[in-house]
Amino acid sequence: MIFGRCTRKQLLTMSALAAGAVLAIVAISVFSQVESKEPPWAAHRAATKCFKTRPNTTNSTLELVHIVFRHGIRTPVDTFPRDPYVKDNFKPTGWGHVTNRGKKELFDMGRWLHRRYGDFMGPFYRPDRLHAQATASPRALMSLQTTLASMFEPRGTAMEWNRQLNWQPIPIVSEPLEQDSLLLVRTPCPRYFEARDEVFKLPEVIAEQAPFADMLSELSNLTGMPMRNAEDVNSLYITLLAEQEFGYKLPVWAKDYFPKRMQFLAEQSYVYNAYTPEMQKIKGGPFLRKMYDEMLAKEAGTLRPKDRGMFIYTGHDWTVGNILSALGIWKRQMPRFAVMAIFETHQNRQTGEYYVEIFLRNDEFGCLEQLKLADCELQCPLHRLIELSEAVLPNEPLEQRCRARSPDFVEPPPRPIDQQ
Repeated sequence: MIFGRCTRKQLLTMSALAAGAVLAIVAISVFSQVESKEPPWAAHRAATKCFKTRPNTTNSTLELVHIVFRHGIRTPVDTFPRDPYVKDNFKPTGWGHVTNRGKKELFDMGRWLHRRYGDFMGPFYRPDRLHAQATASPRALMSLQTTLASMFEPRGTAMEWNRQLNWQPIPIVSEPLEQDSLLLVRTPCPRYFEARDEVFKLPEVIAEQAPFADMLSELSNLTGMPMRNAEDVNSLYITLLAEQEFGYKLPVWAKDYFPKRMQFLAEQSYVYNAYTPEMQKIKGGPFLRKMYDEMLAKEAGTLRPKDRGMFIYTGHDWTVGNILSALGIWKRQMPRFAVMAIFETHQNRQTGEYYVEIFLRNDEFGCLEQLKLADCELQCPLHRLIELSEAVLPNEPLEQRCRARSPDFVEPPPRPIDQQ
């Protein structure tokens, strides 16, 4: 199905139909399996301090929450010519879809979010309280549906509507993939790709990749696919990871490269993807602009609906990496499936000042890491945060921002969503 050719009305209709069909299956098969099981990180909980579930509101009131996370564990989106599974159907999941293991992890994550924000959001789902949005990728839509299913269970609340089904339908907003201007930022933008090519020509970037020249040549021969730079390594890394997570045995040669030898370039790809303020403005700036406008509206009392408390988004690995890179707080690392960034807007009880706390959930045990901007406190005043972001906030028209400098530059065709 090509979402990019659908009208907005058609897309919303398909999203609604998909939500009903998928969640009915999730409710029957996943709810019963997960209900009695502890999540995989439960045994680790007692040994770490990172499971302080609730926000710190000792001296503040929580006013607004923005959450953006990557879809759950999936099968490969694409592969390489010499992959032994190149003709596999990855039954019953299919190519590029969330696996059953991924659904269980997302369901656990929804419960974790309920424990953290249940008091803030209220005992049940209310339309004015929540805005949910995902890219038009089926795995992103399914991931958000599964997470919301356990985050807002209706049983025992005023929203209970079926005693045999502990599930609350929640609408999800989406844009056609080729028109996505917020999470994928996939609208045509030749200048971005031109700038990315310029990054790979920088002396420091060439020097960083030089020690891996032999590896790139060897992987090219082993895979039958040209391996030229960090982006190609990242694509192969994620394919191998997806096959491994699905339970498939990797080719014998893979053990000599995956994950250790490929790790640096695979991680560095996210750094190169938003290497300059210009690239950060193109890819992460639109989300920051929208989020800051909503934070300021909350501060001014003009946010509508007035009771809005949370914006939750599901995108892709680049989505989270680009947003945090635009803030200068993305450290070189591999974003896990379901990696999550959280932005909490608080109001100081004594001064009335609004400030923002930022968290990253990219730990195998589900731990939160609080992130700090270089020139601000952990509790960064809202207006200071916006001031520090000024260079990456888009102000000019999209056409101007995305115009290539060379009249001969041609934007390359889009790659699979997780390997843009």
